[in-house]
Formats: sequence, C-alpha cells, structure tokens
Amino acid sequence: MKDTKIMIIGTGGTIAGTGNGSSALTEYRSGSIGVDDLMQAVPALEGYGPFESVQFSNIDSSEMSPYRWVRLALLVNEVAERDDIGGIVITHGTDTMEETAYFLQLTVHTKKPVVMTGSMRPATALSADGPVNLLQAVQVARSENAWNQGVLVVMNGYIDSAREVAKLHTTDVATFGNAQLGHMGCVQNEKAYFYYTPCRKHTSDSEFILREEVELPQVGIVNLYGGMDTEILTMVASRSQGLIVGGFGHGTLPQAVRDTLKKITIPKVRSSRIGNGIVSSNSSDVKEGLIVSDSLSPVKARILLMLALQQERSREDLEKLFTLY
Repeated sequence: MKDTKIMIIGTGGTIAGTGNGSSALTEYRSGSIGVDDLMQAVPALEGYGPFESVQFSNIDSSEMSPYRWVRLALLVNEVAERDDIGGIVITHGTDTMEETAYFLQLTVHTKKPVVMTGSMRPATALSADGPVNLLQAVQVARSENAWNQGVLVVMNGYIDSAREVAKLHTTDVATFGNAQLGHMGCVQNEKAYFYYTPCRKHTSDSEFILREEVELPQVGIVNLYGGMDTEILTMVASRSQGLIVGGFGHGTLPQAVRDTLKKITIPKVRSSRIGNGIVSSNSSDVKEGLIVSDSLSPVKARILLMLALQQERSREDLEKLFTLY
C-alpha cells in the first residue's frame, strides 16, 4: 500500500508544545507548533510517504470534549473513505488520548490503520520524545498487520489498543500501557510487531453512527472516596442522562451509596476507580438497576454510555453493550 498516502491529523498537545528552554519539561505551551512543522522535524519520515496533513486543532488535550470528538471522528471517517489514503496518524495530547482513542474506536468505520501518538516532553526539550513517536506511528500505519486492529496508540516503542490503553504516569515517557493485558505489540527496527488482536467489537464492526448535528447525551462520573456525601451523586445525576460510579476495589459501593442510587432513575454504571480489572455483575446490581462496566475504566465507560444513549435502550440492552465493546 506504499502508493497510497498517510494522512497526518494534528490536534495539538505536548508533541506540538514549546517551552522557554531545553530543560523545561513540565512548564510549556501546548499546541504551539503546526503539524507540518512537526513532520519537517523528522526527516526520516520521507521514507514512508507520500503524506497529506490537516490541522484539526492546536490545543492542550485537556480542552478536548465530546463536541470535538464528534467532529474529529467525522473527519477521520471522511478521510478513511478516500481510496488514495492507506492509513491515518493523529497527533494528540496525552492527557485525554485514551478517551479520544476509545471514542474513535467506537465511531470510526474503517479497517485502515488509525494510529494516535503524542509525547510527554515538548518539542523544545533536550530529549523530546515526539519525533520518534511520530516516526513509529507512521511505521505502524504503513504496516499491513495494522489493518483491522481498531484504533491504536503508539508511544515509546509500544503499540496499545484504544480500549485498554491508559496513561499511567504523570511525566514518564513510558506512561502508556495497561496493567491487565500488556502491550498489543511493539515497534523495532522500523517494523511493527503484533502479539494479540482486539476481541471486542470496534471500528468497522461498531454500530455507533455519528451525524453532523449530533449532540451527545451528558454522562457524569463520580469516583467514590471514604465518607463521601452521597448528595454528590444526586447532584451529578440531576444534570446528566447517565451516571458512571467509580466504586472501591471491585466496584464496591457502600450501602449509603446504593440507597441513593436506588432513587436515581437514569442509567447507572458501576465501575471501579482503580481502572484495571473486571467489575462483575451480582444479584444486587440486577435488583437495583445497575449496569457493570466489565473492564472499562470510568472514563471509557462514560464514552460507551454516551454513544449508547443516543437511542432508547433497556437496562439489559445497555448491559449487553458493555460485554460487546
């Protein structure tokens, strides 16, 4: 597929950030450099062209939102439909990369490689990780093995699936991974190696179709802590169409929380604030109308519920979605 183009979509983030000096690693301006300049800073990319690029946004990824996710997904779908495009690379800030990746995993309908990358250090840092991450993301996008793997995150030489990947450290360049299944693969000597493939539905198999005018339902998240005032749940639920509760450990909910949730009639998902491991359903969940998140973290459970609530569904139908995606 070397005769096709790789589309590089810039959204901003640390990879496009600049600081006041080469030793400034945590204080910098995200989204200061355009995607074309990022590409020019990596001469080795020339061996993987041709390329096309578009600047979708140039923001700190903390500013990402469902509104922007919808428009980014629409853009990626539009690009993926082109016969001259063989793969897509998205540069993105790391703070919300796992959320954007999972949103695209559910809303982009293509078997072509869609690869997200970024950096933990700004472009001006002495040891900036952005250039090699961008190069390796392109190498993965050029790999025939990356087709029909869903949305991928490539950082620090590793390949991760959008469903499982998480940011695990505040500053480490090896921040992305997951504690459950390990990395999906790696990049070494210009080659992408894959060791497992996603088993849950994604991209070309996903049922979630976006429309230009869509405004996604509001879904709130409440992560529990010891002695929490349960009125917080009531307040968040009053402003939401769905609620994710990050419980203790295996999604454990104190009795006061369960009593409050019984009075809340919107769809409620029981997850875990730990963010790793499966939350299994029990008899109390069925009685109290709770859905369990399977192995999805609260932030990813929120994304699936937002998309699911675009149409009316029963509790049973919603629960099934969490076993399929």
